[in-house]
Amino acid sequence: MKRLYLEFFVGLSGLFFLCILAFSFVTQELTTDYEAELEISHVSSVMQILDDVAAQRGQAQADKLLAGYAEKSHLTYQQFSWDEVGFTQSDRNKLSRRGALFENENEYWVVYGDQQWVYYLQPDVEQDLWQMLDLEVKLLWASFFATFALYSAIMLRLLSGRFRKLEEATMAFSDGDFKVRASEKAGDRVGRLNARFNQMADKISELIQSHKHLTNAIAHELRTPIFRMQCQLDLLEESALNAEQKGYLAGIYDDIDELESLIEELLYFAKMERSGVTLQLKQQDVAEVLQRTIAHCQKDTKQALSLECPSQCYFDVDAHHLERAVSNIIRNAFRYAKHCISVKAFCQQGALIIQVDDDGCGIPPSERENVLKPFYRVGTSRDRQSGGHGLGLAIVAQVVALHQGEIQISESECGGARFTIRLPQAKCHVA
Repeated sequence: MKRLYLEFFVGLSGLFFLCILAFSFVTQELTTDYEAELEISHVSSVMQILDDVAAQRGQAQADKLLAGYAEKSHLTYQQFSWDEVGFTQSDRNKLSRRGALFENENEYWVVYGDQQWVYYLQPDVEQDLWQMLDLEVKLLWASFFATFALYSAIMLRLLSGRFRKLEEATMAFSDGDFKVRASEKAGDRVGRLNARFNQMADKISELIQSHKHLTNAIAHELRTPIFRMQCQLDLLEESALNAEQKGYLAGIYDDIDELESLIEELLYFAKMERSGVTLQLKQQDVAEVLQRTIAHCQKDTKQALSLECPSQCYFDVDAHHLERAVSNIIRNAFRYAKHCISVKAFCQQGALIIQVDDDGCGIPPSERENVLKPFYRVGTSRDRQSGGHGLGLAIVAQVVALHQGEIQISESECGGARFTIRLPQAKCHVA
């Protein structure tokens, strides 16, 4: 905000100075400087009077009157010969004819009487009058800057308040609150940006809801034909089949099992994705929860699963969803681990930390964020052994997000991948 304020203030001040310079250039260079002409007319009139005095009463009397004029006008004057001033012939003729030549504001060259000498009149800066005038000019510029600074502060405060409200709506929308909308009141609008944001939010919400409904509908509708296929396969299995046909039949059963697994994950993912899902947080013994998870997973693999967790270490978690998340990570490791998978849980600064390590090929750093997205898999493999469905880790990310935690992927000490779940809101209760 400070940078924005400085940019606004400097820009406003720069524009003001640019306008002053443009005005000065137009009035002094492109057109006649009427203020200078007016000043010269006044001084020329005085010089004409001094010409008359010099002609009637002598040059000395005219010199005395010049000194009196300078004193009463709060000016000082200096005497020069024509050779000292070095005027051009045009300026010399003009000065001789009019008796005065404008040099700067309140500064003039004058001649009168016999025109033997040239006099330079300028303000007597030692006098209080000129010092006060100079102070007034400085105060005028200071008031300009103070006004610009105040105006910039007021405008930025108004704009920052409006932008902050729009930012809050944007952050809430990005966090999953698809019902939030930006205020379109006159005091909250930032041009047409609020209305455009709301239009965008409406379209995105419609697309997300349509996607969720489609996912649910497909998953539910697929179950009916799969159930019919299973019934027909059971009837077919009872008929006389040769060994080759039974092999094909076993392959079809495997495919149906995979479809059922995909549908189950798809429905679970859709359920977690729906807004309004709440966790049933209870004080759970994490060691007991993880032991139950590993025992269940160990039935489906020959790889060694190990658990390291302090006994009677209680946390406030949803045991069902936590089991599903850890199970998905372990089952994902089934496809890549060579010999073993280890699970470790501990308390760190009051937060629950769960680490799952494997000794597989690991995950490249460039892919670690992508593997948590739905239907994304590293590489192009789609076979049963290494492909998976692409939903397991996405479900893990959703469960962790519901617990207001975070998940990180790094390299394991065993050489494979390490998934670290950190739940700072779990509230550790060590017995």
